[in-house]
Amino acid sequence: MLARRRFALATLALTAAFLGFLPPTTSPVLAESPESTVAPPSPPKKDLAKLSLRRLFKTSDFRSKSRTLQWDDTEDVLWERKTGKDGPTLDQVSIPEMESTTIVPREKFLLPAEEGDLDSPDAVTRGDETQSDDSQDTDSDKDTRKPIGIREWTLSSDDQTLLVFNNTRRVWRKHTRGDYWLKDVSTDSPDTKWRKVGGEDAPDAKTMFATFAPDGQSIAFVRDNDLYLEDCETGDLQMVAGSDDPKLISGTFDWVYEEELGLQNGLRFSPNSQKLAFWELDSNDVPIQTMIDNTSERYAQTIEFAYPKVGQTNSSARVGVWDRKTKQTVWLDLPGDPRENYIAAVDWLPSEFAHANQRLLIQQLNRKQNQNHVLLCDVETGHCINIHTEISDAWVRHQRELHWLPGSVLASDDESNPSPRLLWLSERSGWQHIEAIEIPSPDSLEAESNLPSRITPVTGGSWDVISIAAVAKEGTHIDFIASPEHPSQRALYRVSLEQGLAGQPKTTPQLLSPENGGTYTYSISPTAQYAIESWSDFNSAPVKRLVQLDPYKQLKTFSNNEELEESLEKLAPVHTEFVRLPIGEFTDDPASADVELDVWIMMPVGKDGTIESLASKSIPLLVHVYGEPAGQTVLDKYGGTTYLWHRLLTQHGIAVASVDNRGANAPRGKSFRQSIYKKIGRISISDQAHATQAMLKQFQALDPERVGLWGWSGGGSSTLNGLFQFPELYSMGIAVAPVPDQLDYDTIYQERYMGLVTENRDAFVAGSPITHASGLSDPLLLIHGTADDNVHYASSARLINRLIAENKQFQMMAYPGRTHSVSEGEGTRYHLRTMMTNFILQHLK
Repeated sequence: MLARRRFALATLALTAAFLGFLPPTTSPVLAESPESTVAPPSPPKKDLAKLSLRRLFKTSDFRSKSRTLQWDDTEDVLWERKTGKDGPTLDQVSIPEMESTTIVPREKFLLPAEEGDLDSPDAVTRGDETQSDDSQDTDSDKDTRKPIGIREWTLSSDDQTLLVFNNTRRVWRKHTRGDYWLKDVSTDSPDTKWRKVGGEDAPDAKTMFATFAPDGQSIAFVRDNDLYLEDCETGDLQMVAGSDDPKLISGTFDWVYEEELGLQNGLRFSPNSQKLAFWELDSNDVPIQTMIDNTSERYAQTIEFAYPKVGQTNSSARVGVWDRKTKQTVWLDLPGDPRENYIAAVDWLPSEFAHANQRLLIQQLNRKQNQNHVLLCDVETGHCINIHTEISDAWVRHQRELHWLPGSVLASDDESNPSPRLLWLSERSGWQHIEAIEIPSPDSLEAESNLPSRITPVTGGSWDVISIAAVAKEGTHIDFIASPEHPSQRALYRVSLEQGLAGQPKTTPQLLSPENGGTYTYSISPTAQYAIESWSDFNSAPVKRLVQLDPYKQLKTFSNNEELEESLEKLAPVHTEFVRLPIGEFTDDPASADVELDVWIMMPVGKDGTIESLASKSIPLLVHVYGEPAGQTVLDKYGGTTYLWHRLLTQHGIAVASVDNRGANAPRGKSFRQSIYKKIGRISISDQAHATQAMLKQFQALDPERVGLWGWSGGGSSTLNGLFQFPELYSMGIAVAPVPDQLDYDTIYQERYMGLVTENRDAFVAGSPITHASGLSDPLLLIHGTADDNVHYASSARLINRLIAENKQFQMMAYPGRTHSVSEGEGTRYHLRTMMTNFILQHLK
């Protein structure tokens, strides 16, 4: 049994305790003014050891702060937008000296008085931590011009032109639609003004994904699903791709591509800026999902969008390459039915390699997503050849970010024309490791249809590489995130490229992060010598600092959340433990006999500050569940509001725990992750139940008669399945935004993990909570937002009808107009957590 214990102990208020024993002191009597009366009693002091919902949602006691910095694309310098009461500046910070130089002063952000507001001046603070300027300007001639609102900013590659994004609107998950503004910041001329991208008459808040060409001379953007190119100097506008058909989408994506493939910006400039590759999706024939908006107007309105549910028709997708000289588009000749394959990634070859401006690398997933075909395409002819295929018995994932080896390290190739090598994460060995894939580079692709690439393993062993963080500019090493010993943690490791490329995969990488556990994340500089390091653990607030990587050295702390950490330290103590528990004795399934699952548990402590003094079976247990293959809950990192809410429950005498069942996206090997294939709602639910039984045995203070479940989204589905399938174990449950019927969810996600419904319909049905609704015998609180575009309220409505038909009593809360996050609208989060807390206390205490 693997166990680690932690205690988050409160700081004892000894001073206050001692003062209680001191005699009252005397103080001078002050003469009363005629108006004086008896002073009002002082307000009661806040008990800083106790948590309350009001403290969590109505005060700033536990607010986390951060400082937004980003690396330059080519040099080891940082960019930072500072914001004061007089407006922003854009500064460059040298490394490691940390000397700050203002590149774009506040004056260049100001609007001429006659221009009025370009977005609200309050928008200046959005997206970044504000850095207040407390100086008082009493000059009667104070500059009253207002700064332009800023949500995001980008400088052109030559640092001459500034692009600002404001007046934004949320599209599904993020604010990606709004107004973009350009300004030449290389001149001090007072005549230089902000110019609206798309023209001064462009409709407000309609522009998306404005993107500089590499040479900084032009900018591409999407408006109303059409694609445009604009000259930065003259403002001349050219339509690249457009249609009167609103269901033809150029340069961006439909709902399911964005949600499940992480794609939003569908533009890709060639390295020399002369060509523009883009996705085009045709959503005609995709079924329409309709939601009802009952609150925006006096009469109900409908919201409609294309949403392909399991087994339904997908958008067709293709890739076009527009040439700036010819003004013509070449469409790539990709294999297969465009509605039965997904174009998951489009990337140009790096500029240092031959044919960089003529070749695209395409990742094409088949509909089952158990094959990822890597295609090399000639943009002049549209011809494509297959150079690599990743195959799995379950599913494969595409590579969202490509990392290339510098041409300078490819010594075995002709130095004047080296073949590109791409770093690739593959699970072919049973564990996820880094491979180097050599990209064939013939002068012509026309005679080829399949040209296999050469693959060289770089890392190996019984552990997973979680993600590639950086490749050294000199090509000497690769930095990556992994956690060979503790799947709940994350740290930075390094391997030598020389050894890996020589056919000796590294099995014992060098650890760069400190050995104090928790979760480390990194934004690494272009040379890979420095990094912005962020760290937290389960009970500790996030810290962000600048570090040197090798040898490791902390250079500067950007934010350490002192106030938050102080608030955490003052809270009443809680026992926190990470433990791995065997579940074999609780199941008759031979395949589960040797299975051990990772768990974290938070427990209230006895008067002596330990859990050993707690009475047997005195503590109810609430299990926070996700259960789906898209995530992991047993993580040694600070969990923000959810962590604090769980800790509040421990102050009410309730233990809270979470389990990573088989299938969780944890670094425990391919077989662990993919054992859930075609078994969502079955193996995941039995694992959760058996791990809960193991917890009840391990921690004697837990009461087996008072065990609850709660979860959100897929966790809501798991909560329903747990209550319906294991009513003898669970006493209550809260399901927020669940998927009661797997057939109601989208194609890309559900078919990735469950296969095609034409081949596996019985498994979809068996894993769906609605199938087991008759098993409900315990209190259930079902919560759903009526404007949830992700997991539709209609699916919960169908479950409600099934429960009514079965005469199953339950509680239901529908949040009007709220989406999947159930966060929109004044007071929503406070109301939601209050309702959930009351339900838990009512049924578990």
